[in-house]
Amino acid sequence: MTCHETEDVPLSVVRDFDAMDDGDPTVPPQFGCEYCGNPMYPEYYKGLHGYEYKLSDIL
Repeated sequence: MTCHETEDVPLSVVRDFDAMDDGDPTVPPQFGCEYCGNPMYPEYYKGLHGYEYKLSDIL
């Protein structure tokens, strides 16, 4: 979000993180940017709990 870099994270990895996360289901699984260290937000992801996360919704 800060440096506008992108990274292709395999869906299986995102789903694994989603399944292990006991936190707020309204927040998508997030990874740290390798360039700036800030959280990355998915372009689109439909979570295991039925929530849809879209980058376009927060920009």
